[in-house]
Amino acid sequence: MTPSFRRHCIYTGPPAERVLCLVGDLNRDGVPEIVVGSRLPQPDLFYLARRRDGTWQRHLIDDGFETIEAGGVLVDLDGDGDLDLLAGQDYKGDLLFWWECPDDPTRTWTRRVICRMPAKKSHDQFTADLNGDGRPEVTFWNQGSRTLFWVPVPDDPRVSPWPGVRPVWTDVAEEGLASADVDGDGKPELIAGQSWYRPLSGGRWERHVFAEGYVSPRVVATDFDGDGRVEIILAEGDASLNKRPYGRLVRLRPGANVEGLWETEVLHERLLDPHSVAVADFDGDGRPDLYVGEIGMPDGVDPHPPAQRIYLSRGSRLEEHVIDRGLGSHEGRAIEIDGRTGIVGKPFRLVRDHVARTPEIDSVHLWLPEDVK
Repeated sequence: MTPSFRRHCIYTGPPAERVLCLVGDLNRDGVPEIVVGSRLPQPDLFYLARRRDGTWQRHLIDDGFETIEAGGVLVDLDGDGDLDLLAGQDYKGDLLFWWECPDDPTRTWTRRVICRMPAKKSHDQFTADLNGDGRPEVTFWNQGSRTLFWVPVPDDPRVSPWPGVRPVWTDVAEEGLASADVDGDGKPELIAGQSWYRPLSGGRWERHVFAEGYVSPRVVATDFDGDGRVEIILAEGDASLNKRPYGRLVRLRPGANVEGLWETEVLHERLLDPHSVAVADFDGDGRPDLYVGEIGMPDGVDPHPPAQRIYLSRGSRLEEHVIDRGLGSHEGRAIEIDGRTGIVGKPFRLVRDHVARTPEIDSVHLWLPEDVK
């Protein structure tokens, strides 16, 4: 059964470079909200909350910071039961922030500095308990210093800066973060870019490269084929910024040696900056499926119309289905609305381009399944 998706525009704003998009239940009413962050021309963070009539209302989180980058995490950092926001600055800044969600999330949130990084840009952050102590840690990239960092959430996260920031690995500048039990030992490992990292005692890490030759990787990990071993999806999200005309989408499976290079299956090799990857059960058969979204070119000059795709798990295969064409999506996320699993995303377009800008370029969109065929 293949779900048929329909695109819904739920918000339209002024021209902006919207870089961040996250999904989470901020007000704890059982309905997810959508967090969106912009860096130009006016940096701001807001979220969209669904009203009872099905329309969406904008609420400001913060507009007092200088810049922000793609990535971000919604996680309860202060232990009060609601979701806080964590994100970093782009190539213009060197700060990593978190925003404390107030009891009433429609009020302005409190922004705090986690740390000042050695250099600029943090594209992607991640939270998980990787050392098994029962408490979350934050992992984040600092591309300017070519370093992957790790820091435990302190007892009082309101302290600034956070103590204990230390490198996982240096002399590597990639993107993309996830975690999974990669080696089958029953414990999660960190997946970062084209490598996975095993935590060792004393704050040390062991690095294993599973793929080579890809740029600006977006990564997700799950067991698609049901054989009990983790597979990794890697998409070259910002291929154009790395002087490549197209980005590749690949599925990687471990061979006999999980610590070596993994076996590669090319799912697509002519994508226009596939910056969105997400895993969810889109057809309701109980198995994980894959969503992949093309941005298109940041300047709006697209050699072909960008498309939104789902890949349905079909035994050992991932079966491709184009669900929409003609509109790009950046940082698209899986979302559940009224019992239906769909996608939310927003286009990304530079504000200083020379291509006609329609309102849909500066909108937030939902792709929801309508029926099954």
